[in-house]
Amino acid sequence: MGSLSAPDLRPMGGARLAVGLAARMLPTPAERRRYQAEFVAELHGLPPAAQLRYAAGVPTSTPALRTALSREDTPIEEVVMPSLGRRFRCRVLRWHDWQVHSTEDGERYRSCALCHTDHQGELEIPNSFRLR
Repeated sequence: MGSLSAPDLRPMGGARLAVGLAARMLPTPAERRRYQAEFVAELHGLPPAAQLRYAAGVPTSTPALRTALSREDTPIEEVVMPSLGRRFRCRVLRWHDWQVHSTEDGERYRSCALCHTDHQGELEIPNSFRLR
């Protein structure tokens, strides 16, 4: 008859209020609702002392969250790291893989495809490994 059940660890009123007020600092109504629900969900299952610690920590991290949410989405370009052999070839042996590029105004220049060093000198210098 006596079933073992977990104690009822619902969020305390004070902790709910604290995370709700912290969520009000976020930029848009949709983000406020979303993060308020997430903050309250984190409170579920925590003992009362842990709920109060969590609720006290949320307002200190909310300004950083607000800043992150306010930034415009700018894609981060992934930089392909050349292998050790290629870096050795560029930095030590000075054998670069020159490729022709152009600027926004149409000016042409050469840079190494591996180490991104700009070529100093004439544009018509042949590629180190690609003989034409």
